[in-house]
Amino acid sequence: MNFFLLGMLIFITQNAMADSPVRLLTEDDPPFNYVTQQTGITGISTEIVLEIFRRAGIAYNIEIMPWQRAYNLAQLDLNICLFSTTRTEEREKLFQWIGPLLKNDWGVFAGPHSPPAVHDLTALRGFTIGGYRGDAVALYLQNRGYQLTYTSDDILNLRMLMAGRIDFWASGIYHAHFLAEQEHVTQLRLVANFSSSYLYLACHPQMPAAKTALLSAAMETMRQDGYIEALKKRYLNSP
Repeated sequence: MNFFLLGMLIFITQNAMADSPVRLLTEDDPPFNYVTQQTGITGISTEIVLEIFRRAGIAYNIEIMPWQRAYNLAQLDLNICLFSTTRTEEREKLFQWIGPLLKNDWGVFAGPHSPPAVHDLTALRGFTIGGYRGDAVALYLQNRGYQLTYTSDDILNLRMLMAGRIDFWASGIYHAHFLAEQEHVTQLRLVANFSSSYLYLACHPQMPAAKTALLSAAMETMRQDGYIEALKKRYLNSP
């Protein structure tokens, strides 16, 4: 194929992609992204992302799938964006980044039977902290010498905390509030906020700059008019 025909093919492909709906990929990770029978794919990150696309006037299709599959597809297809994606140095050049959508704080929580005198991270040493197996939040503490006990489902940690079977519980703050609301728990106290990560909408590096510029501008208007702060309050109105 000569260079003229190759150039024409690239031009036609890019323009066709520009007019086709963006393929939004996410995983099942409540409360950021998850599925309900009533609303389909929802969650705080999902609501933010769909509002970004609505304001930007860009058509989309949304799908939920295992994270690794979504992550791999997002690096192969020029018309894919992925969320909620933690922005790291290793990933920096793999995507165009829209956001941050949210700051994902990590915390340690106390229940009704937890030692009442503990009010910061240093005082937690020597106590049993429940964590979700494989979760970065719990591993962060374990690697710093704290005593962790693990479950295969994080909701079991909340139940054991309420029953007094563990002293404290380590989890993401949004995730903890979501589970507390599900379990109708009111006696949950944040002891320490010890780290955080930032969640983004990550788009293919070769997605047209005009399209990602529209998405970024829409995100900024949402930040300025209070849309995101109001949404955060709604998702954190449980204990």
